[in-house]
Amino acid sequence: MLNRLRNRYHRLVRSGGRWVGYRQSQDRIVHDAQAYWRDTNDRGFKSNSHWRGEGALDEQTWRALGRIHLDLFENLSRLTTLQKPLQRVVEWGCGGGANAVHFAPVCNQFVGVDVSQASLDECARNVRDATPTPFVPVLIDVDDPEAGVAKMPGLCDLFLCTYVFELLPTPEYGRRLLDIAKRVLQPRGVALIQIKYTTLDPGTRPRRWGYRSNLANMTSYPIDTFWELATAAGFVPKAVTVQPRQPLVNDERYAYFLLENSSHGA
Repeated sequence: MLNRLRNRYHRLVRSGGRWVGYRQSQDRIVHDAQAYWRDTNDRGFKSNSHWRGEGALDEQTWRALGRIHLDLFENLSRLTTLQKPLQRVVEWGCGGGANAVHFAPVCNQFVGVDVSQASLDECARNVRDATPTPFVPVLIDVDDPEAGVAKMPGLCDLFLCTYVFELLPTPEYGRRLLDIAKRVLQPRGVALIQIKYTTLDPGTRPRRWGYRSNLANMTSYPIDTFWELATAAGFVPKAVTVQPRQPLVNDERYAYFLLENSSHGA
């Protein structure tokens, strides 16, 4: 009886927080985010980190996710002056390597950035199995992502970031990642960044509370707002493509932005 009452109370709190604008401080959300991604014993950790064979990510689905992103990059990059082969790719939030096993073979060095050492180790294993391309792991903390810049082996041609922005503590935190991408990219290098976009439905707005409960819905943006945010960070948006639903992960409202780094910040 007590457990039922407690569960009902928590459901009411979650519902109330969603509709009446309850917020936690960014420091609290950052702390909770770091705690979640370092807890490898959480039953959802591996599937949420896109480890091969975990949750709904069987071998075929896991490989298809990364292949879709490589194909998208190949198509959209024709709109830029990016030269191939790529010298260095940085993936921010590499997880278990679903993207890495496809992008590492088309570059000379692949840098995987993550807040979890376990995911970096898993990604490294999968890259080693897929390609001789060197893999460079970079471990960061959620509260100080900028420290990762100093750990980079050099500037990159591509900054790749998918299934990450929706997990960020707040939309404001996303601007910090755009600034980092700008700093680590070569002039005229490109960023491929996926976000969740908002609609007229209030339920698509950023949660701003309860990180563990609202994991993949913490941060979202109107499409035009993120376009303007990227421009303010010094990027030239070259393209955006919208995917209302992604059946491979049974989720929705994805927008992929291709952003070119302007050496002049315009």
